[in-house]
Amino acid sequence: MGKKRYKKADVSKSMTEALGITDLLVLKTSTDSHYYAIHKRYFSDDKLPCPACGSTKTRCSKVVKRTFKDILWEDDPHDDAETKRKFRVFDLTFYQTYLRCDGCNNSVFPEPINFSGKGCRYTNRLSDELADGTFRFSYKKVCDYFGVPASTASIGPIMRRRIQYRESLLLPVSTPKKLGIMEAVFFRETHPIVFALREDGVYCIDILRDSSEETVLTFLRTLDTNEVDTVYIDPVDSIRSAAAIAFPSANLVVTDECILRYARDAMLEIIHEDGKRFPVKFKDAVLSIPNKRLQNDFQRKQIEDGMESRPRLKGAYNQHQALMELMDSEWTYDALSNWAHNIPDNLTEFATLVDVIDLFDQEIRDYKGTEEKPPDLYPTALQAVCEAFKGMPHCIFDVLRARCFLTISHDTIEENEAKYRLGIHTSRLTQNMNEITANIKEAREYGL
Repeated sequence: MGKKRYKKADVSKSMTEALGITDLLVLKTSTDSHYYAIHKRYFSDDKLPCPACGSTKTRCSKVVKRTFKDILWEDDPHDDAETKRKFRVFDLTFYQTYLRCDGCNNSVFPEPINFSGKGCRYTNRLSDELADGTFRFSYKKVCDYFGVPASTASIGPIMRRRIQYRESLLLPVSTPKKLGIMEAVFFRETHPIVFALREDGVYCIDILRDSSEETVLTFLRTLDTNEVDTVYIDPVDSIRSAAAIAFPSANLVVTDECILRYARDAMLEIIHEDGKRFPVKFKDAVLSIPNKRLQNDFQRKQIEDGMESRPRLKGAYNQHQALMELMDSEWTYDALSNWAHNIPDNLTEFATLVDVIDLFDQEIRDYKGTEEKPPDLYPTALQAVCEAFKGMPHCIFDVLRARCFLTISHDTIEENEAKYRLGIHTSRLTQNMNEITANIKEAREYGL
């Protein structure tokens, strides 16, 4: 590569100290808005070993100019916490050396850097600021606040780095005796949520990327196999299989809450399809609750009148009401199966629930046979979580999970002189999710 371009005299000591990145030396050609830097090993004769074979027979192949966005805070860290912090965002150009290894087929590799992630155009400290803001506000709003481009390609690496850091701070999970695994729908994608059912409430332990057996099993294996005696599952083959492998001695059951949730989802689909301009306020809520819980006879008359011109909706409403009435009594599996097989063929939205009742008959029967049922607040807690998911603005899974799971402190417990986490109580979880949703939808200014 010839003679080196820079000398030690070209390095600005004061600007290097101001930059504060251990491995970088700032050149005197830099300005307040644009720093130019080289790695401190630039003036060293040490040979970088090849990451493939470990050989030190390496030589410079090329130098690539890379430009990042970086940030420096200009306020005193001891200032009043309520004082708005001042910052300066600037360009950081780094001349990165690529080396060729003569020991293994002349492979080329870049010198390692620790101030930015692979494929990221921001330094770690700026990406951390963007990620911390995106936990509670929209990514675009945060980027606008710092005056940097809101590239959708960069949000994944940015969030994953910060998520890994926050996850590293989490305590190990205290394994409960009773687990719940529910699929929540977020913009047509389903994400399993794992709950711990305890005497003092329902706690969210984690939110998983997908319902594949591998994903679910990987998480369940972080829990104590011998502690779990009951798992309340959503009727998904992969979830059932993963739970059976992870907890071979546990009782896997499908609860009445799950059956009613699937029925309500089917009913809502039909309402949205056949109930357009239905003459009742808040029709989703009114048409999906038991008739006996309606406010007055006038509301019942409104529903009756609206159904007259909507025969399919009327049929679905009657079937749903019959199911809720059945499940409110001392129901049996045979009675539930009889209800399912009397569903008219034109109510295809109930087909999934009919299949569930047929294919998960043993898990439903086992639930009926258990003496200890889930706490009364379990259905309410799960419905609140589902509604909070539906209200959240669209984002990639990493952002969704971070907003729900890593922006709020976890409840803890002390066991055998060690501290463990219980998860997040669902009341606190849904409140936090709704607050974040409000921050984004109301376009509140980030940082104020």
